[in-house]
Amino acid sequence: MTADDILAALVAGAGDAIFATELAMSGGDRRCDFWTISPNGSAGFKAVAYEIKISRADFRRDHAFKQREARLYSDQFYYVTPAGLVRREEVPEWAGLIEFDGTLLKRVVNAPLRDKDGPTWQFVVSLIRNSGKVNRDTDLLKIRLRTAERQVRAAHDALRKEGLEPWRFGINL
Repeated sequence: MTADDILAALVAGAGDAIFATELAMSGGDRRCDFWTISPNGSAGFKAVAYEIKISRADFRRDHAFKQREARLYSDQFYYVTPAGLVRREEVPEWAGLIEFDGTLLKRVVNAPLRDKDGPTWQFVVSLIRNSGKVNRDTDLLKIRLRTAERQVRAAHDALRKEGLEPWRFGINL
Protein backbone atom coordinates (compact mmCIF):
# COMPACT_ATOMS: atom_id res chain seq x y z
CA MET A 1 0.00 0.00 0.00
CA THR A 2 1.29 3.45 -0.91
CA ALA A 3 0.62 6.98 0.29
CA ASP A 4 -1.02 7.60 -3.11
CA ASP A 5 -3.50 4.77 -2.43
CA ILE A 6 -4.46 6.38 0.87
CA LEU A 7 -4.62 9.85 -0.68
CA ALA A 8 -6.93 8.55 -3.43
CA ALA A 9 -9.25 7.12 -0.76
CA LEU A 10 -9.27 10.44 1.11
CA VAL A 11 -10.05 12.35 -2.09
CA ALA A 12 -12.84 9.90 -2.97
CA GLY A 13 -14.35 10.34 0.49
CA ALA A 14 -14.10 14.14 0.59
CA GLY A 15 -17.71 14.62 -0.50
CA ASP A 16 -18.49 18.29 -1.04
CA ALA A 17 -15.52 19.51 1.02
CA ILE A 18 -13.03 21.86 -0.57
CA PHE A 19 -9.66 20.15 -0.34
CA ALA A 20 -5.99 20.64 -1.05
CA THR A 21 -3.23 18.08 -1.34
CA GLU A 22 0.39 18.76 -0.41
CA LEU A 23 -0.60 22.08 1.14
CA ALA A 24 2.49 24.13 1.97
CA MET A 25 2.81 25.22 5.59
CA SER A 26 5.58 27.28 7.25
CA GLY A 27 6.40 29.07 4.01
CA GLY A 28 6.86 25.74 2.26
CA ASP A 29 9.15 24.13 4.84
CA ARG A 30 6.40 21.68 5.83
CA ARG A 31 3.43 20.26 3.97
CA CYS A 32 0.07 18.87 4.99
CA ASP A 33 -0.74 15.77 2.93
CA PHE A 34 -4.48 16.43 2.74
CA TRP A 35 -6.52 19.33 4.12
CA THR A 36 -10.27 19.85 3.84
CA ILE A 37 -12.64 22.65 4.70
CA SER A 38 -16.43 22.59 4.61
CA PRO A 39 -17.87 25.14 2.18
CA ASN A 40 -20.86 25.59 4.51
CA GLY A 41 -20.93 28.38 7.06
CA SER A 42 -23.61 26.49 8.98
CA ALA A 43 -20.99 23.79 9.58
CA GLY A 44 -18.57 26.43 10.89
CA PHE A 45 -16.31 26.02 7.86
CA LYS A 46 -14.88 22.96 9.64
CA ALA A 47 -11.31 22.24 8.56
CA VAL A 48 -9.52 18.91 8.99
CA ALA A 49 -5.82 18.14 8.41
CA TYR A 50 -4.64 14.64 7.47
CA GLU A 51 -1.07 13.36 7.68
CA ILE A 52 -0.45 10.10 5.80
CA LYS A 53 2.07 7.68 7.31
CA ILE A 54 2.91 4.38 5.65
CA SER A 55 5.77 3.23 7.86
CA ARG A 56 6.23 2.99 11.62
CA ALA A 57 9.58 4.78 11.36
CA ASP A 58 7.95 7.73 9.60
CA PHE A 59 5.20 7.87 12.23
CA ARG A 60 7.74 7.74 15.09
CA ARG A 61 9.72 10.65 13.57
CA ASP A 62 6.62 12.86 13.60
CA HIS A 63 5.89 15.23 16.49
CA ALA A 64 3.59 18.04 17.62
CA PHE A 65 5.92 20.85 16.52
CA LYS A 66 6.19 19.43 12.99
CA GLN A 67 2.38 19.40 12.72
CA ARG A 68 1.88 22.74 14.51
CA GLU A 69 0.61 24.76 11.55
CA ALA A 70 -1.55 21.97 10.14
CA ARG A 71 -3.18 21.83 13.57
CA LEU A 72 -3.46 25.63 13.88
CA TYR A 73 -5.53 25.94 10.72
CA SER A 74 -7.71 22.90 11.39
CA ASP A 75 -10.47 21.95 13.78
CA GLN A 76 -9.18 18.38 13.83
CA PHE A 77 -5.95 16.56 12.92
CA TYR A 78 -5.78 12.91 11.82
CA TYR A 79 -3.02 10.47 11.05
CA VAL A 80 -4.06 8.16 8.22
CA THR A 81 -2.22 4.86 8.02
CA PRO A 82 -2.51 1.34 6.67
CA ALA A 83 -4.58 -0.80 9.06
CA GLY A 84 -2.61 -1.99 12.09
CA LEU A 85 0.42 0.26 11.57
CA VAL A 86 -0.17 2.42 14.66
CA ARG A 87 -1.59 1.29 18.00
CA ARG A 88 -4.33 3.40 19.62
CA GLU A 89 -2.15 4.21 22.62
CA GLU A 90 0.55 5.66 20.32
CA VAL A 91 -1.75 8.36 18.93
CA PRO A 92 -0.95 11.76 20.52
CA GLU A 93 -3.76 13.40 22.52
CA TRP A 94 -4.01 16.18 19.90
CA ALA A 95 -4.60 13.75 17.01
CA GLY A 96 -6.95 11.09 15.75
CA LEU A 97 -6.30 7.95 13.73
CA ILE A 98 -7.91 6.72 10.52
CA GLU A 99 -6.90 3.35 9.08
CA PHE A 100 -7.10 2.26 5.45
CA ASP A 101 -7.46 -1.44 4.65
CA GLY A 102 -7.05 -1.03 0.90
CA THR A 103 -10.77 -0.49 0.39
CA LEU A 104 -12.27 1.43 3.29
CA LEU A 105 -11.18 4.26 5.56
CA LYS A 106 -12.09 3.56 9.20
CA ARG A 107 -11.91 6.11 12.02
CA VAL A 108 -10.19 4.30 14.89
CA VAL A 109 -9.48 7.22 17.24
CA ASN A 110 -11.55 10.40 17.05
CA ALA A 111 -9.48 13.56 16.89
CA PRO A 112 -10.31 16.16 19.52
CA LEU A 113 -12.12 19.26 18.30
CA ARG A 114 -10.42 22.61 18.72
CA ASP A 115 -11.11 26.11 17.48
CA LYS A 116 -8.83 26.76 14.53
CA ASP A 117 -6.93 29.99 14.24
CA GLY A 118 -7.81 32.52 11.58
CA PRO A 119 -5.67 32.10 8.48
CA THR A 120 -2.61 34.23 7.96
CA TRP A 121 -1.94 35.83 4.59
CA GLN A 122 0.91 33.35 4.15
CA PHE A 123 -1.60 30.50 4.58
CA VAL A 124 -4.09 32.13 2.19
CA VAL A 125 -1.38 32.52 -0.45
CA SER A 126 -0.37 28.90 0.09
CA LEU A 127 -3.95 27.78 -0.53
CA ILE A 128 -4.14 29.83 -3.72
CA ARG A 129 -0.77 28.71 -5.01
CA ASN A 130 -1.16 25.14 -3.74
CA SER A 131 1.41 22.88 -5.37
CA GLY A 132 -0.95 19.90 -5.32
CA LYS A 133 -4.58 19.58 -6.26
CA VAL A 134 -7.22 21.99 -5.04
CA ASN A 135 -10.82 20.90 -5.34
CA ARG A 136 -13.45 23.60 -5.22
CA ASP A 137 -17.13 22.89 -4.74
CA THR A 138 -17.73 24.13 -8.31
CA ASP A 139 -15.44 21.35 -9.56
CA LEU A 140 -17.50 18.81 -7.65
CA LEU A 141 -20.74 20.19 -9.09
CA LYS A 142 -19.34 19.93 -12.62
CA ILE A 143 -18.38 16.29 -12.00
CA ARG A 144 -21.83 15.52 -10.60
CA LEU A 145 -23.48 17.23 -13.59
CA ARG A 146 -21.43 15.22 -16.11
CA THR A 147 -22.24 12.00 -14.23
CA ALA A 148 -25.97 12.81 -14.20
CA GLU A 149 -25.89 13.64 -17.91
CA ARG A 150 -24.24 10.28 -18.69
CA GLN A 151 -26.82 8.45 -16.56
CA VAL A 152 -29.72 10.21 -18.28
CA ARG A 153 -28.24 9.42 -21.70
CA ALA A 154 -27.81 5.74 -20.71
CA ALA A 155 -31.40 5.55 -19.41
CA HIS A 156 -32.65 7.21 -22.62
CA ASP A 157 -30.76 4.72 -24.79
CA ALA A 158 -31.88 1.72 -22.71
CA LEU A 159 -35.55 2.74 -22.96
CA ARG A 160 -35.28 3.24 -26.73
CA LYS A 161 -33.60 -0.16 -27.05
CA GLU A 162 -36.62 -1.68 -25.28
CA GLY A 163 -38.93 0.04 -27.78
CA LEU A 164 -40.19 2.57 -25.23
CA GLU A 165 -40.49 6.33 -25.56
CA PRO A 166 -38.14 8.00 -23.07
CA TRP A 167 -40.24 11.19 -22.88
CA ARG A 168 -43.04 9.15 -21.27
CA PHE A 169 -40.66 8.60 -18.34
CA GLY A 170 -39.65 12.25 -18.09
CA ILE A 171 -36.41 11.78 -20.01
CA ASN A 172 -36.02 14.45 -22.67
CA LEU A 173 -32.73 15.06 -24.39
